[in-house]
Amino acid sequence: MEDLDIADLAILRLLQSDGRMSHAELAQHVGLAAPTVQRRVRLLEERGYIRGYAALIDPITVGLPVTTFIFVESQAGCDLRSLEDFLVGLPGIQEAHRLIGEWCFLLKVRTASPQALERLIYHDLRQHAGVRRTQTILATSSALETPSLPLPAAAPERPR
Repeated sequence: MEDLDIADLAILRLLQSDGRMSHAELAQHVGLAAPTVQRRVRLLEERGYIRGYAALIDPITVGLPVTTFIFVESQAGCDLRSLEDFLVGLPGIQEAHRLIGEWCFLLKVRTASPQALERLIYHDLRQHAGVRRTQTILATSSALETPSLPLPAAAPERPR
């Protein structure tokens, strides 16, 4: 983050809130010319600060009202890369995180119904030879879900 200045951080914050914002609109907000903003956005993309753009779709509206978190413990000696590849390929997996501690993975899963969740757990997930055990936590509602990262207001100072 050392190569980001206050304008870059402002551009990132604005794009997090509205990825469809035009370069002209961004320029108005950050006080730079549109071609300058366009160049900065391209550099932010090339340097990997911006990984891509996506529409945020309401899961309930598209028929995926069941949100579940599943902890997965692997079998001793299991190839974690192979298990990870299997897990991310399961239907309904929205997030997959490797953990340090009692559990090896934490999955965020969206399904159409409790029955679809049951099929996923008992017919897919627990049938894999690398899965030792799971713990499932069903979310009843979500107070906050956001893809936005808490970016600093100003770029960190560089050591001298």
